[in-house]
Amino acid sequence: MINKVIAALSCSSFLCFTVFRQLNVFAIDFNTTLPELNTFITGEWAWINIDVPLTYSQQIGSKQQGGFADFVQPIIKRNILGWQNATINLACRLEYVDWNVGRFNETDENIGDELWSIMPGLSFRPRPQTVLRANYRIQSQKDLLVNPPSRTAAIQFATRPFA
Repeated sequence: MINKVIAALSCSSFLCFTVFRQLNVFAIDFNTTLPELNTFITGEWAWINIDVPLTYSQQIGSKQQGGFADFVQPIIKRNILGWQNATINLACRLEYVDWNVGRFNETDENIGDELWSIMPGLSFRPRPQTVLRANYRIQSQKDLLVNPPSRTAAIQFATRPFA
């Protein structure tokens, strides 16, 4: 668990004072490899509590939660274009975040502000420290009042060198 205190300085022409706010983060991480298939699975879930002043509107969430799960399945592992033991993988990432966990005080209705996405993809790992990845992201996002979700899709390309 991470527990942090955030300080904010507020000043007027006559008076300065410091307000302390608290942030608590609790996260669980998981990773494993399925031995028979050599499938790599990694995931994380986090719960966040923020000390939001009572004078703020309910659209500023004091509780948040979310996480992801990544599934990576090697399909080809051999010498490719001069790289020894290069790997081509199928991948899928699932994501969810609720930016404002809770219910409205006045109506007891659920507060929306949620997002989920699914990203199937293909990655090339020429060496253990480098990944080139292409994803197709499908995303759905609900607003604060839980109106019908906006849905988007995108093609993403990424590279990541590891230290």
